[in-house]
Amino acid sequence: MPPADQQTTERVFLSYSRADQTVAIALRTALEQAGLSVFKDDDSLRTGDRWLERLQEALHGCSAFVVLIGREGVRRWVGAEVQVALIRHLAPAKDAERLPLFPIFLEDARPETLPPFLVLFQATRWRAAEALPATLLDAIRARAIRLDSPPAIEGCPFVGLNAFTSKDSRLFFGRRKETLEALACLGEQQPADPDRLRAGGAGFCRWLQIEGNSGAGKSSLVNAGLLPMIEQGALWARTGCERWRILGPMMPGRDPLEKLAEVVEHALIAAGERRDTRARAQRFAQDERARVLALDLRDAREEQTAFLLIVDQFEELFTFADPAARKQFDALLAGALQDPECPLFLISTVRADFLDRFEQLPRLQEIYNSLCKRYFLPTISEHGLREVIEQPARLAGLDVSEVSTAILANALDEIGSLPLVENALYTLWQQRQGNVLSGERYRESNGIAGMLSAQADALLARIDGEVAKGRQSALELLLWLTRINDEGRHTRQRIPRDQAARIAGDGKAAAGERVLRLLSGERRADVAAPTHAGSLRLITIGTEQDQQYVDLIHETLIRARVKDPKTGKAIGYWPTLHDYIEKNRDRDMLRQQLRFQAEQWGRSGSLGRWWNLAGWYDLWRYRRLRIDLLGAEERRFVLWSRWSGAMKLVVLLGVFGSVGEGVWWASRNNLPFDYAVQKPLWFLRSLAGHPLLPEMVDIPPGSFTMGCLAGRDDVEGATCGKDDVAHQVTLSRPFALGRYELTFREYDYYVWDQQRHGKEVEYPSDGGWGRADRPVINVSWHDARAYTQWLSQQTGQAYRLPTEAEWEYAARAGTDTAYWWGKDFAQDKANCRGRRTTPVRDRHPNPWGLHDTAGNVWEWVEDRYAPYSADPARDPSGPDEGVSRVLRGGSWSNNPRYCRAANRVDLAPDDRYDLIGFRVCRGAPIEPLRAAPLATETLPR
Repeated sequence: MPPADQQTTERVFLSYSRADQTVAIALRTALEQAGLSVFKDDDSLRTGDRWLERLQEALHGCSAFVVLIGREGVRRWVGAEVQVALIRHLAPAKDAERLPLFPIFLEDARPETLPPFLVLFQATRWRAAEALPATLLDAIRARAIRLDSPPAIEGCPFVGLNAFTSKDSRLFFGRRKETLEALACLGEQQPADPDRLRAGGAGFCRWLQIEGNSGAGKSSLVNAGLLPMIEQGALWARTGCERWRILGPMMPGRDPLEKLAEVVEHALIAAGERRDTRARAQRFAQDERARVLALDLRDAREEQTAFLLIVDQFEELFTFADPAARKQFDALLAGALQDPECPLFLISTVRADFLDRFEQLPRLQEIYNSLCKRYFLPTISEHGLREVIEQPARLAGLDVSEVSTAILANALDEIGSLPLVENALYTLWQQRQGNVLSGERYRESNGIAGMLSAQADALLARIDGEVAKGRQSALELLLWLTRINDEGRHTRQRIPRDQAARIAGDGKAAAGERVLRLLSGERRADVAAPTHAGSLRLITIGTEQDQQYVDLIHETLIRARVKDPKTGKAIGYWPTLHDYIEKNRDRDMLRQQLRFQAEQWGRSGSLGRWWNLAGWYDLWRYRRLRIDLLGAEERRFVLWSRWSGAMKLVVLLGVFGSVGEGVWWASRNNLPFDYAVQKPLWFLRSLAGHPLLPEMVDIPPGSFTMGCLAGRDDVEGATCGKDDVAHQVTLSRPFALGRYELTFREYDYYVWDQQRHGKEVEYPSDGGWGRADRPVINVSWHDARAYTQWLSQQTGQAYRLPTEAEWEYAARAGTDTAYWWGKDFAQDKANCRGRRTTPVRDRHPNPWGLHDTAGNVWEWVEDRYAPYSADPARDPSGPDEGVSRVLRGGSWSNNPRYCRAANRVDLAPDDRYDLIGFRVCRGAPIEPLRAAPLATETLPR
């Protein structure tokens, strides 16, 4: 507030659009003729970088604010002036000190275009040819605040336990000051000319985070406070954007990438870019540089238009989201917010007790203090609570005098009291007599917390009367909808409707559907419809991606209210459910563990799905959970784990029977001790007809420039020689390539199988580095060919070594640089200049999903060595004569120049070294196209 001497000047601030300047001059004349001093803004106020400061200074010297509203409504400069005036109106604690606002409608003005908050003030219709109404002049002189005359709405003006939505903005009271303060956090933080603003500059914030305690009303502030104002152009003054496309609101859930894809999809429909949501979600998940969101929005941008993403309940990223999806979601948002050409702004809401989890979002954490403005939503004030109670009632013509003081007294002692107050008012409206909310009924209900508890208990009793064991089933469902936290920070969690019906019906879907309908607010059949008696809602049922989900309506239901001073035991707002949760919290912990294991199992590869099943100890603990009430993925996981446990027992008995022979066999072949266990497992696998096979990746046909191309491949001191001249190659047929270099585990299985059939094949040495998932080494070209022939016999498909052209085409994976990741060598992408081989999954795959195409071990290919021809080639292969064979990819001991995709060396096919392995190919047989014998060269290190 300005100093007192600045507020005594009796001056009227006149706000108007340039399109209405003629009428504004007439209005100013009329006000001056009535004896009022008028400040009429001019061009000097609206230009330059200090216009907002000058506007605030001008308003501080005025005693009333008159806004002239014509055909354009409240836009741009007028909207900015109205916001500053609203702040001056809301800032003082006493009504006498508030700046009064007087909207004046011209003939072509539309009242429905007024922004929220301004619509609450009584407006005057006026034509320039008429005299100003005496009542308006008297009100301006008296600085009287004139509010809209009730009744203005029909029906119930209270939302109960539901969160406010943008449709409820007219009923949203008590947070007008906070709404305007939060709005000021987005965009330019220093006064500037809106027409010159550029997102991304110093002091420009594109991310607003609303923080607060549970029940503070964060979601309502965004949906009913901020969004309607933003859609009316309230951010133009600070962002230079008048039109906004809203993405969401969305809640992250388990798969935030799919939710993000869904809201982006809806927003881009207007731009004509309709695309499958799941395809967009896959693009989001697979974008390694995390730029796809920024690029999509950049492509759809329009003049004076920006995108606003609303992420409600940001804490779900920490409590629900899959870690990989959370990491990518973090990268996508941070990338878009840091892109100066991407017109994205972000508003997020998060519970204050989850702020310590932001270290799980490293990319967003980097810009937390520069691009994010944090606004803590405090506990609502007594004045705000009075507005929540009295102002909606005034609009609906209700008398709340009997309950207003009592509700205020109860609410001021509660943290996060807003949902309790709204629920009490909604319930009293249901039970009203005429237009009066009964104070006697409120007192009988033991206040706002007692009212919620009594209503919820009554609903449980009703369910118990209509469904067998209904009360127990309903509590069990509500427990499933609660995510238990060790520190007491319980949160909601959504579950699919079909699963909720099974839980609520104790396995019987029909009974469960009845419980769901009652919990979601079905009206009692014996009560007249207009009263809505008995329609307390404890759950909501929503649809996402054509699937219905069930969720708790508000976290107040599962929150602790106070602690018993004698026992120290927490007392819930709804003691019945709170006590049930505390008694059964260990079951939810078990379900969380089971869900995590099931998700990890579902993401595993073929071999990983075996190893990631639950063990005997976990299965013994999970016996307390009814399998028929679990989700589909969890049920499959438990059933497979039980089968696995039984098989493990059989195998274990067999292993114990043959352990002596296994130890002797492993020792004789210089193999690790754990191979004594591997051998019986291999035997069981062979009996089942499931040999240990390498994982393959399908490679599409295509064309590329093969060989060493100057400017592309002459890096790290390498030069392009005459033998590897660049030439155009076309591969006309698809093929498949091993995702990884063949591992010791896969090759050892082959050796074991060959030996048991009388073949003279030996286990290659691992150099003392270990076997398992490390690439097999010390194998010759003939060894590799023999393995592919065995693989073909085992599968009935054509396996072989890849040709040079196939190998380089797949190694480049559609890129046109020396390495698949770029021109410069990156140690984290390739095992070069190392000390030994590393497991095949240690490095990032190339864009086609192939690991270690650069480094780790040299890979034999099918071709004999020959110089390249400069002529274009189609499906080329090596000559049918010659001595040496080609090696590709470089190894752990090489300099980076040998790890380029274009590099090639040759070696005698009988040679074996600790830096040579291979990768298998599945495709059509090879027809030699050229011949050129060449002498063997020394393998580089």
